[in-house]
This record gives sequence, structure tokens and C-alpha cells, in this order.
Amino acid sequence: MNPTTPTAPGTPASPVSRDDLEARRRLEAALLARRRPPAPAPAAPPGPAAASGETRFRASLAQEGMWESLRGGFGSTPPLLLGALRLRGPLDVPALDAAWQDVVDRHDQLRGTLRRTGDRLDLVIAPALRLPVTVTALDHADYDRFTRQQVDRPVDLAEGPLARLHLLRLADDDHLAFLLMHHIIGDGRSVEVLVRDLSACYLARTTGTPAALPALPVRYGDHAARHRARMTGPRGAEVARYWRERLDGAEPAVLPTDRRPESEPGSPLGGFLDKELPAEVFDALRELARRARTTFHTLGLVAFQTLLARESGQRDISVRVPVSYRDGTDVRDIVADFSNDVVARTDLSGNPSFGELIAQVHERGARDFAHHDLPAHLLEGHLPVPGLLDRLFHVQFTAERDLEAPVRFAGLTLEQEMPADPYVSRPLSLRLRHDDRRARVLVTYALDRFSPERIARLVDAYAELIREMAAHPEHPVLG
Repeated sequence: MNPTTPTAPGTPASPVSRDDLEARRRLEAALLARRRPPAPAPAAPPGPAAASGETRFRASLAQEGMWESLRGGFGSTPPLLLGALRLRGPLDVPALDAAWQDVVDRHDQLRGTLRRTGDRLDLVIAPALRLPVTVTALDHADYDRFTRQQVDRPVDLAEGPLARLHLLRLADDDHLAFLLMHHIIGDGRSVEVLVRDLSACYLARTTGTPAALPALPVRYGDHAARHRARMTGPRGAEVARYWRERLDGAEPAVLPTDRRPESEPGSPLGGFLDKELPAEVFDALRELARRARTTFHTLGLVAFQTLLARESGQRDISVRVPVSYRDGTDVRDIVADFSNDVVARTDLSGNPSFGELIAQVHERGARDFAHHDLPAHLLEGHLPVPGLLDRLFHVQFTAERDLEAPVRFAGLTLEQEMPADPYVSRPLSLRLRHDDRRARVLVTYALDRFSPERIARLVDAYAELIREMAAHPEHPVLG
């Protein structure tokens, strides 16, 4: 499955880490010999418990910010996380349904809704919620249409459910597991966790053994209370001061559009391009990361900001970078939204060499990511120019590890199959996804600002820039 919001830059994670895969393989080897015919899916328990059985937490700062943005009209581009896994082989559908219910039982947020009482927004957790997998026969040619239909279905934050798992039957031995989750209860790492937990619970259901999952050490509501206390105290003031100075004089990146001018109001309809980097470019990128002792995130960001500077003539380039504030191991495996955004601002006016710019972005990025924990809606009021963050956030870069696919598991072959989200929330976003063998460039873009041909040329130029940067780090970035 593929998240739309990634984990922290500099510490990229894959939807299923290699450690998870190795543990799973060992468990599978021990258990598959004991495989038995599955029991039917359990009978549906009652819906959400009565109010007396609910647990209420004060919503997190991030949830309050998203709630307010939705009231302000964000709804034209739904803040949803989409992901899908292609499952080839003999799939036990009742076991998958039961495994998904195990996951719902395990994670509070999947049973959650949000309700406002007076001035307070609460996260309300039902003690039990039957959330079945919906099974639909589908021709693969209709996948994009199905995605559009699901994204267009309203998600009621006060009534739920806030996550849905659909099983699309392409053939008897070929399925797509399609996940849709509202961003207010999840982030990119949450999708990784759901893939891992659903896999473990599916294996347990098909072998009649307990799922090999550790107990969750903390509830999200407890973490949200701690984070609120930090951000309303001296730490919040410190972070606000850092970004007020960091963004003084910043201007939005000028985008190399070939359609409607940016000054005109636009449409949320988007396009999508997924292109693999040539093998030799990926090898050069990996070698450069080793020599420069830095990450693919830093190198990909340097290339992207250089591309924007070359295309526009602008020299002060600001790019939105999503980051996760899962700062402790106790929250690593919780399904919740720990995402925030920072602005990666880079000065290319001195025409540094690629090597010099890599060092600059690496060092500056470390400081930016150390000041990532104040939500944007709270930071906005500390900045001298109203609406500055929204304008700086119109272009985005992320880098993340990819699912090493295809993966063999419990007799199935698992492979990512990216759902094409029909909407975009900003004109241009570029993602560099990679594993140990290859990398892909994924671009989402506003159709009324960019033509598909223009985006294809930009991606080709991006790949050539990476090739140049790796082969000649002594070259000046602007030529």
C-alpha cells in the first residue's frame, strides 16, 4: 500500500520493513505446515457501543487544525490516504475479513469519530465496531473509476467509519486490497503499520495461531495530551521563533507551468505520472549518497530545488516537506496522524557546486527537522505575512522507501498498485520512492496548470540532473 503522506525525511521507511519481512518469513515457515481450513468470518457484533462505553480524549492539535481547515472549505480536495496491494494467488477471503476485524479491534483510531462539544473537539473511541471488508468484482480497467467513486463518497467525521478496506476481485486468484483512510486518523506510517498488522493477523487466522504482534504501549489520546502540553509551553514558543526567523522574506517557488497562470483560481482535478529512474541513474544516486554520507531524501531535494531554480530563474527556493513527529518508540506502531510539514528553504544565489549544496541542504535540513513539531495552523499566527505557509506549501517534495515487491507471503504474491487519486491539494508534488534495487519518480500535478507532456519533460530533466550531480559534484548547480 502506498501512503500519500510520508514518514520523516532522512529516516525513510518502507510500507513493510525488511525486519518485518524477515520476522514474518520465520513465523510463516514455522506455521504454514499447521495450516487448517479457516473458520467462517465471525458473526458481526453490534455496532458502536452506547455512549456509556465510549472513551473520550481531547483531539490532538493536528486534528483540531484539520477539523478547522475542513470547515474552511478544504473539502474540495478530500484529505484521504489511499493504498492498494495486488494479491495474486489463493486468497482466503473470510480469513482476510476476520484479520481486518482483528486490526480494527487493535487500533483505537479505526473505531474513532470526532465530535465537538462547545469549544472542545473530542476523539471518541467506540469499544467495539464491526467493520467488514467489502468485496466487489471489478475489471481492472475500471480501477481508476472505482477509486474516484470511493474518494467522492463523503466521510462523516462525527459518524464514521473513518477507514474502509475493500477487496476487489479481478479473478479467482487475483485481488486488490484497497484501503481508504481519512488523514485525520492516520499518516504514512499508519499505512505501513496496517499492512504489517493485517498480514500478521491474516497468517494467524489461516494457521489457527495467535498473531505475533506486541501490545501497544500507549494510546494516542495520551500522546496527544503530552504533545499539547509541550506545544503550549516554552517548546512551542521556541519552535515558533525558529520558523519566524527562518521564513523571513521567503517567497513561494515559481512553478514551470505551461497552462493556466497561477494567479487565477484553479481546479482540484489532478494528473499522475509514475516513472522509474534508469538503472544507471539509480546506481549513481546510491553511490553519491554513500560518498556524501547523506540520504536519498537530501539528494532528491537538492535535485528538485535545483530543477525549479533552473526552470524559473528564481534563486530562493522554498518547498513543503512532510515530516513525522513519531519521536519515541512508544508511538511507532500506533495508527494515528503524526504528520506535520516543514519548509525546506534553500539559497542558490551564490551558484554553489552540487557538493556544496548537498552539504548545505543536509545541515540545514537537520535543523529544520529538529523544529518540526508545531502544527502549521498554530505557527501561522507567529509569521509576519498572513497566509505565508499556504503559499509556500504549493509545491512539495518527499522521499521514502518503497515496498520491496513482489513479496511472497502465505502462498500469495504481494505487490503495490498505486491508486490514482483524482484530486490534488497543491499544483505540484514530487516523490522519490526507492528500495535497494531501484527508484521511481512519482509526480502529482494540477491538470489546469501542467500538461502531461510538460510533466514528462520535467521528470526527464530531473533524472538528467541527478545523473549530472552524481557524475560531477564539483559542477556549479546553475551551470
